[in-house]
Amino acid sequence: MKLSVIIVNYNVRFFLEQAVSSALKALEGMYGELIVVDNASKDGSDQMMKERFPEVRYIYLDENVGFSRGNNHGIKASKGEYVLLLNPDTVVAENAFEKSVAFMDSHPDAGGLGVHMIDGSGDFLPESKRGLPTPRAAFYKIFGLSSLFPKSKSFGQYHVGFLDKEDTHEVDILSGAYMMMRRTALDKAGLLDEAFFMYGEDIDLSYRLVKAGYKNYYYPESRIIHYKGESTKKGSVNYVFVFYRAMVIFAKKHFDKGQASLFGLLIELAIYFRAGLAILRRLFGGLWQAGIDALTVFGIFYLATEWYGEVADKQFDLPFILPVQLGYTFLTVLVLLYSSVYNHGFRFARLFKGWLIATLVLLGFYSMLPEIYRFSRAVLLMGSTGGLIAGLLWRTLLHSIAPSIFQIQLKTQARYGIVGNEHSLKEIQVFIQGHNLPHELVCGVQVEQDSSTQVGFVGQMEDLPLIIEDFRLSDIVFDTRVISSGDMIRWMERLAPTGVRFRMAVGGTDLFIIGSQEAIGPNDTVARGELERVNVASIKRIKRTSDLLTNLVLLLFSPILILWIDEKGGFIKNLYRVAIGKSSWVGFDPRGAHSALPPMKPGVVFPLMNRIIPNSAHDQCIAENVSYLKEFHLFTDIGLVTRHVHLLGRNPIRNEG
Repeated sequence: MKLSVIIVNYNVRFFLEQAVSSALKALEGMYGELIVVDNASKDGSDQMMKERFPEVRYIYLDENVGFSRGNNHGIKASKGEYVLLLNPDTVVAENAFEKSVAFMDSHPDAGGLGVHMIDGSGDFLPESKRGLPTPRAAFYKIFGLSSLFPKSKSFGQYHVGFLDKEDTHEVDILSGAYMMMRRTALDKAGLLDEAFFMYGEDIDLSYRLVKAGYKNYYYPESRIIHYKGESTKKGSVNYVFVFYRAMVIFAKKHFDKGQASLFGLLIELAIYFRAGLAILRRLFGGLWQAGIDALTVFGIFYLATEWYGEVADKQFDLPFILPVQLGYTFLTVLVLLYSSVYNHGFRFARLFKGWLIATLVLLGFYSMLPEIYRFSRAVLLMGSTGGLIAGLLWRTLLHSIAPSIFQIQLKTQARYGIVGNEHSLKEIQVFIQGHNLPHELVCGVQVEQDSSTQVGFVGQMEDLPLIIEDFRLSDIVFDTRVISSGDMIRWMERLAPTGVRFRMAVGGTDLFIIGSQEAIGPNDTVARGELERVNVASIKRIKRTSDLLTNLVLLLFSPILILWIDEKGGFIKNLYRVAIGKSSWVGFDPRGAHSALPPMKPGVVFPLMNRIIPNSAHDQCIAENVSYLKEFHLFTDIGLVTRHVHLLGRNPIRNEG
């Protein structure tokens, strides 16, 4: 047997289906096999594999044993002259395997081979080719110098950015997303080291192949898409610890004591540095905008006071003026914070709405001040109006100068271009409407060249760049049943600079749509389009404030409330859990778990509390959770807590969507 392809899966059912489908097409005409090892997925992957791909060898494990052990299961069961480790979130071109094997056949010194990878946006992934993570290379990567100078031979050693991505190169390290190895080289170097649960195992094995006397090659003639779903977690503290601890294992294993100690020190610094950045990002996010607003608002209130004092001949040289100006500033920024102005994806509508509310709050605050402190309503209105103008100006200026730092999000609905045939357009239109995905245009782009343009189509695939520009398309959906993976990959790379989002329509009898870090199933009961319009960050902020205030009230009245509460010990524990942010007084119904729902803290009570429903009413619970998000109001949570006081001692249950 020439080639054994091994995929380790864990709860990515739709991505797996696309990966297996593309891999089987790439294996056509070759003497090869495909083995899928499943790390105890609970998302229906096993049923899908049995129904869709009965010809594929499918090994279901009873527990999640990690990437290394899972691949070792597959390697031991394989028979091919070459072994390919392939991620489940990949799509391979039809000729990728054939070209890779031909290269390995013509290069007997090759122990391993990696290929040209792009992400779900069509951009080249630098980890397609990597150098050895020496202490120096690691230092440059950890502290961002490799990102600042990617093509430098000194600073760009980690991703060897100085090597042309369009040329074949001998490299040190291959990516585990697509890692083809010669069986004899693998026998000599050994299997994946199971000390690496996730991350680092590909670096270790690549290095061992080199130490065994073989060469590793980066080969750009074979191309794949690697969605990199795990990239959503790379800003998390947990990822930082898991990834860099894997680097420590590698250093201790392969470097001498001095190098390993230096590497270990760098890793420790990296962990604290990166973890600190992740924590600051989570805690403060876009709050740097609040700092700028606070300075500008205070400055404008100060200048308005000085100017109006001179023009109106008012005496504003009073000791309480400064505290009142600071109070105006604090209230303005606080209202803007709770109006979601500082959330990711700035919108002008939020700023106008927030500033209107802030002005009303300031007027209310002004009216409640003792008369002696109400020094000027005119100053308040001038300062508030001037602050709004200043906020608009500095944001517009920053966006025009550095859009990568600050981006203004225009609230527009999606404009879809469906690349396929007449059947593709009709079916995907129905899918978009059935899933309530917000859109203002759905048009077709013909794959096959035809002298006549069918109804609903705006052109042919060869004119895609012009079509995107003329019709201002925001999303391109490729029907993978009509267009080849190779053509899709080429078009994604070509169109990447346009900034459009790419999605793929995949499936046998049931259609589903995949995009970067997103999969929408045929029976997906959650209206994803509606959830896209929900401001989750704002809801979480209000809920956290509500939880703390509720905690304070419950604590004050606890001597009386404790008489009504069923589980008194649990109530005390819940007060502590909510105080430290581990849980919330109100959360999702755990019976309505769904992957599309945003992560929320487990709630003590939930909307359908004490409602007896049959097991078949899972969709009803999901719909209730969606409704809770869409119609969220502070008084909703207060009402639920009030109605279920006797249950405030129950153990919070997490929604495991």
